[in-house]
Amino acid sequence: MDVNYFSNITESVARDIHSYIIQVNNSKYGDSRITRPSETFKKDIVKIKGGKNILAIIDSIDVKKLRDFQKLDYSLQKMDKSFKPTPPNFSMSESRKKV
Repeated sequence: MDVNYFSNITESVARDIHSYIIQVNNSKYGDSRITRPSETFKKDIVKIKGGKNILAIIDSIDVKKLRDFQKLDYSLQKMDKSFKPTPPNFSMSESRKKV
């Protein structure tokens, strides 16, 4: 299994669709994580490489904070820096705007 390949996909998807992404793998292969569309040093909320023991790690995500950020003008997103700015031509359906 190519863990690095799926790692790159997870990071790309988080940026491209501007969303939290949860990737789950078993302890044999590792790279289970919660990723968000933000700067490299803070993009992974949780990341586990794997190991001999089976375990579960739980964390939370702030969807409202992400949605509020996505509603900002691009220039305000650049100043905020909570997340990376939304991709060009980004739009949300009305149902996604309600959290």
